[in-house]
Amino acid sequence: MYNMITRRILMQRICVHQFARMLSATPNIPELMEKFKPLITDKLVYETGVSCALKLSDSSWTLDLRDEGTIKEGCDETADITLDMNNDVFLGLIDGSTTTAAAYMSGKLKLEGNIMQAMKLSSLFKNMQSAIAEEAK
Repeated sequence: MYNMITRRILMQRICVHQFARMLSATPNIPELMEKFKPLITDKLVYETGVSCALKLSDSSWTLDLRDEGTIKEGCDETADITLDMNNDVFLGLIDGSTTTAAAYMSGKLKLEGNIMQAMKLSSLFKNMQSAIAEEAK
């Protein structure tokens, strides 16, 4: 097992936080979303003005930054954009190991809707990265 992990690290040149994520249990997406709810501020809603349906491997979420400023479990079909990705890509976005542009260009992130509206979500992902970094301290 150790040799397999070592070989994978060398072959893929993954960074330290990805290695730690491989060894630890898979983060609980609902727990992460609860931690992120306080990040949705009136200012962020005003600046973003977009709602997003987030479809992950085993769950779906609605990030409403248009009207209510909420994160809810379940997919709102009236959302402005839909982001479809697996859990690992989502975790990569919020831990900073990948960007939305890189995930989209590699085909790991599928987008339905206006790409310019999707780019507005980058500030939310940066806030999520900061929250994760603060928690790690």
